[in-house]
Amino acid sequence: MNLHQVSIRFITAEDARPIRGMVLRPGQPAAASVYPGDEDPVSFHLGAFLEHRLVAVASFLPEPGPVHGSDRGWRLRGMATVDDVRGCGIGGLMLARGIRETTDRRGTTLWCYGRAQARPFYERHGMRVIGDEFELPNTGPLFLFVMDLGSGSIDSPDLEITG
Repeated sequence: MNLHQVSIRFITAEDARPIRGMVLRPGQPAAASVYPGDEDPVSFHLGAFLEHRLVAVASFLPEPGPVHGSDRGWRLRGMATVDDVRGCGIGGLMLARGIRETTDRRGTTLWCYGRAQARPFYERHGMRVIGDEFELPNTGPLFLFVMDLGSGSIDSPDLEITG
C-alpha cells in the first residue's frame, strides 16, 4: 500500500464509532464507543480513507491533561485502524495531522491513555509515558502518554515534558 493513496479528512463522531467499536470495543454495546465530548463543537474527528473506504479514525477533544491540567490541553481518544491496514503508517499520518490541528487551535499539550501494546507507536511519534502501566475497566493495560505541543516539533526525539 502506498501512503500517497491515503486521504485524511474531518469526519463526525458518528462516522468514527463503527471502527472504534470494531477495533477498540469488540463485543461491547455500541454505546461503549460514544465518548464524553464527542459532540462538543470544539472537538474534531479525523478519518483516514483508502480510496473511498474509511480505514482509521481518531478523535481530539479539548480536555485538560491529568498531569499538567492545562486549560489548552487536548485529549486523543478512540484512535483505531482496521486490521488489514494496521502497521502501514496510517496511524502516524493521522496523529501528525491531529497534532497540527490541535497546535493550530492553540493547544499546548496532547495526551491520551494508550494501550500498552501501542507504546512503541506513541513513543516513535514523540509522546512520552508518564507513570506506570495501569488498567481501566474493559480496556486492558494502558499508559498515560503526553506531548508538549509548545516545542513546535512532533518528531523531536529529545522532547521533554515540563510541568
